[in-house]
Amino acid sequence: MGFYRIIEIGGLQFDWALITTMIERWRPEMHTFHLPISKATIVLGDVGVLFRLPIDGILVAYPHALRDYTGEDYLHMLQRLTDFQPAEPTALSGASRLQLMPVRQHMLALHAEIIDDSPQEDIDRQTRLLLLMMFGGILFLNTSGNLVSL
Repeated sequence: MGFYRIIEIGGLQFDWALITTMIERWRPEMHTFHLPISKATIVLGDVGVLFRLPIDGILVAYPHALRDYTGEDYLHMLQRLTDFQPAEPTALSGASRLQLMPVRQHMLALHAEIIDDSPQEDIDRQTRLLLLMMFGGILFLNTSGNLVSL
C-alpha cells in the first residue's frame, strides 16, 4: 500500500535542537517557516518525497454522516471491517476513540494465524487493523499516546 516508510518513523532519532529551532521560526498566520535565507512552506509533495509516499490516486475524505455516529456505531463499524471487538467497554474513550493496547494485543494473537493460504478477507481485516495502528499510533498520534480516533 506504500506506507512501509511510515512504520519506520518510530525508530528515527529526532534532532530536538533542530525541531525547537523550526518551531521558533514557524509563523502560523502565514503557514511558513521564516529562515535566514527565505521563507519556506511544507507542502504535500514534500511529505511525499520525504516518506516516499504515494500522493496521487483516490481522495480520502471524512464523510459528513460519520459526525453523527455514536460509540456503538463506531464499534459496530470496527467489528464489521476488522472482526475486532474490544473485550472491555472501557477500551472506548468518548464516542470515537479507542485504546490502542487492545488492538495491539489482538493483532499479536492474529499474527500467527495469517499465512500465505489465509483467506483474502482475513488478510484485509488484519491490514485494516495495521492501518488503524499506523495512522492512530504513528502518523496522527494524540497526546495520550494510547488512543486512536475511529
